[in-house]
This record gives sequence, structure tokens and C-alpha cells, in this order.
Amino acid sequence: METIEPIYFKHFACLKSKVSDDVLKQLKDEAKFILENQSQFKKLNKDLAGNLEKEYSTDKSKEILEKDLITLANEYHKYSKENEQYPNWKIKDLWINFQKKYEHNPLHSHSGDLSFVLWITIPYDLNEELSLPNCKNSNSPSNSLFEFICTDFLGRISSNKINVDKSYEGTIIMFPSALFHTVHPFYTSDNYRISMAGNLVVAPPKSIISYQ
Repeated sequence: METIEPIYFKHFACLKSKVSDDVLKQLKDEAKFILENQSQFKKLNKDLAGNLEKEYSTDKSKEILEKDLITLANEYHKYSKENEQYPNWKIKDLWINFQKKYEHNPLHSHSGDLSFVLWITIPYDLNEELSLPNCKNSNSPSNSLFEFICTDFLGRISSNKINVDKSYEGTIIMFPSALFHTVHPFYTSDNYRISMAGNLVVAPPKSIISYQ
């Protein structure tokens, strides 16, 4: 995993990093295998908010990502509670999204303590998306963007967008599970935007797992 850095928004912060090239290759290979063998994998549409045709559970990806996810969760814990011992993190669930043109993920939050999203494949050019007639003159262009939504201390709605482009392949962002977010549709590619997402919980203390 590359350098972990905080992303500071107006009212909260997330952590951002990149998985190694080797991990990204393993995830791309797993995504390809799932697409070619969809009947072997559990569909999660009824359990997820996504307005996507293809969403699957993948246990192998849990194994691939466990070290990186726990490292990131420990770092998040350190930022928020400096002097406390690392919890015993457990990956509660993990899934893969194959998002097609026009599909979207409506506003939702997750269960768990911390959640993450990891982009595997970004098929579009962000400048092309934001230059389309439907949003180029908007005061809030949103085509293809990932967006966090929260309220400020006065109860006003706060929009916090991430301009996800091709450079985000292999990027992972971790955030509080209760934080609402949405994924806007893209329009300029017929290929899949592939991402993984999931949740971590603090398990009852047995042995502390810490990857340093």
C-alpha cells in the first residue's frame, strides 16, 4: 500500500491510499473471472442500494485486501483516537460492482464501523463526462462523480464531491460507515466501471491484528 493521506472536507475527513500494482492486478483478474463465471457468485442486489444489474459477493477479494484494509482502518483509528489501542478489526462484508453506462448508486449509507470503496477500472475520460451538454453549464456538474453528503452544525446539506478519473484505478478511500454517499452515472463509455466496496466492524477482543 502506498502512502496513506487524509482527505479533509468541510465537516469530516476520510483516508486515501493506493493498493500495490500486484494487488490491483489480482483484483482485476478476479473481476474478469467473476464476469466470465457469474453463476458461481452470489448476487447481492437485494442487499444493496445500488441501481446496478451486476453486484456480487467475492470472498477471494477479502483475502487479497485484508492486510491493506486493516492497515487503513488502524490508521483511521489513530487519526481519530490517538492514544487508544488498535481494535480487532473484522471485514464484515465485501462486494464488487460492475456499473454500466447510465446506472447509478443512489444516496445511501453502510452498516458497520468503517467502510471503503476501491476503484478497479475507470472506463471514461472525466473531462469528456463533465463537458456533456447535460452538465457543462451547471453550477454543480456531477456526471460520473462520487459524492459524500452530510449536514453542517446548522443542519444545512453539504455536498463533497470526488473527481474520480482514470488515475483513481487502485485508489481506496475509507470513511465512517454512517456517512451518506452516492455515485453518479457516466455516459461516454460502454465498458464497466468496476469497484469494490465493503464494511469493517470492531470484533470482540481476542487477539489484536495489526499489519505494520
